[in-house]
Amino acid sequence: MLTLISRYSTQLLASCVLVGFALPTLANTLLPFLPAILFILMLFTIVSLDIKTLIKDLAQRSVWLYAIWHSLGVTVLVMSLLWLFQVDSKLYLAIAASCATGSLFASPAIVRSIGLDAQRCMAMTIASTLLMPLVLLLNGLVFSHFSGTEQLQLDMQIYSQRLAIFIILPVFISVVGHKLIKQSQIERALLTIRPVTIVLVLFFPLGLMGAFRETYDLSPNQAWQYLAIAFAVSGLLFISSFLLYIKQGKQQALISAITATNRNVLLTYSITGGFLGMEFLVYMGALQLPIYLLPLLVKQLYRPS
Repeated sequence: MLTLISRYSTQLLASCVLVGFALPTLANTLLPFLPAILFILMLFTIVSLDIKTLIKDLAQRSVWLYAIWHSLGVTVLVMSLLWLFQVDSKLYLAIAASCATGSLFASPAIVRSIGLDAQRCMAMTIASTLLMPLVLLLNGLVFSHFSGTEQLQLDMQIYSQRLAIFIILPVFISVVGHKLIKQSQIERALLTIRPVTIVLVLFFPLGLMGAFRETYDLSPNQAWQYLAIAFAVSGLLFISSFLLYIKQGKQQALISAITATNRNVLLTYSITGGFLGMEFLVYMGALQLPIYLLPLLVKQLYRPS
């Protein structure tokens, strides 16, 4: 069963968005459990990686240049186009916040399911997450200046705790585990566990659709508007990131494109203390379909050499 799920993981991820939309009660029930699922997913993913290589990747200038593009670069690009096309200003803060957000911690598992390098993706994910508060505050400051509203506040204590739980703790457990357990035993265990990581990722599109469905029930036109904007922004991030990195090879361009499109919006919402409001919750749900459809498209078009 797990092998079948792993084989059709990208199709199932996109399908879970529709299931979450169709069953909002299920989505709202799963939402509180997503942080715990996220921790397990991060632990499995980091244990499967080479920590020394990951540290070397994080020391590379190119990874941090990517993180700057992932947050600050896409903010300038996306917000300029939103202003140019006169998109409803009520959405500006929600979209700017999502642009500042680091990549999904599930990105390495998604990238691996397509046959791409999860090791490099993890370094890019961690770098973009570490840079996130600075760009999020900057985006909030700019928004507050032009809109005259209250300045965005971040709960740095919660952010620090989540970094410790979701990144530092799994790295520590991985290092200790690799010292105490034989590599051959770890590799055998990982072969069994790997399909489980994809199953865990399925809970995210399922659990983040509640607010979007509620908006759809109240105002279908507004929900369609959110979805159209989410598709446009995600498509723009994917295409621009792919073109920006294509000189480094097709695989690196695809990793960059997928990592840039995936956004850990749940982390952003948790550290802003609900400041971003209902607009962000709805946009968070609208993002799920393009986020999980793009890997499906990549899997259909990309064949590892």
